[in-house]
Amino acid sequence: MKLSEFIQVSKGGITFLVVLVAITGFLSDPLALSRIIYLIPLAVSGTLASFSASILNNLYDMDIDGKMNRTSYRQDILNAGNKKILASIALLFLLGSMLLSYFTINYLTSIFIFLGFLSYFVLYTVILKRRTTWNIVIGGVAGSFPALAGWAAVSGNVSVTGLFIAALVFMWTPTHFWSLASYRSDDYKKANIPMLPSVVGIEAGYTWIMVNTVILILFSLIPLFFIIFKLSAIFHVGIVYYIMAIISDAYLAYRMLAIRRKHYAPAQFKSAFVFSNFYLLILLISIWFVVI
Repeated sequence: MKLSEFIQVSKGGITFLVVLVAITGFLSDPLALSRIIYLIPLAVSGTLASFSASILNNLYDMDIDGKMNRTSYRQDILNAGNKKILASIALLFLLGSMLLSYFTINYLTSIFIFLGFLSYFVLYTVILKRRTTWNIVIGGVAGSFPALAGWAAVSGNVSVTGLFIAALVFMWTPTHFWSLASYRSDDYKKANIPMLPSVVGIEAGYTWIMVNTVILILFSLIPLFFIIFKLSAIFHVGIVYYIMAIISDAYLAYRMLAIRRKHYAPAQFKSAFVFSNFYLLILLISIWFVVI
């Protein structure tokens, strides 16, 4: 298997996001710079656990990936001949992640990383994905645990800021994936995966996307509201976050409203999906400036 193929089956893009969320949780802690050495084992252990969950996810979904245009390429990479080897590698990655995070950081970080693995592979992939339209909503908790792991890597506890970042990723997930599911609705129908837009229809699905987006925008601005009541110290996110949240929220709303103006065209859902990636990226990285 080529390196490029391994990156595909281990979902390098998702792993990048997982590590980014963990780094954000880490850097949001006021003690981050004094304990910056822990950032390396955090990133490595998070990468290994994410690789593990993604590989097992792809192996579990081998029977449906060929039915979807978006994932059909995996048929040329995964097969009966390398299935056991890849599963073994995934489990070794998970073991390495747990040992590294436990012995070089602390037990709480290790627990959160393991919960992230469990929630993505077991909760989302095995239990929810093929059974309910709530799959990506409940399963979205997988993206939240890296933020908790990041903060715990510094202080060994849980904080309001860590919980805020975790919840922000959780709130973002339905808007992001339902936009993709609307753009790729036929794919999910072929594979019999009950993603909400492919079950209730594009227009009804769009209504739910808008409901979630409004909640996401309001939630992202909660730290700003606390400034009004002079309680900004509760959230350690920084002034750069406040500015970028307002700008990003405004453009996200514009992109989502454009879908209806353009009569639910697939290209508009695709644009919303693409920007949602940048939306979360912008908000997360803007929090990094809190350490300055």
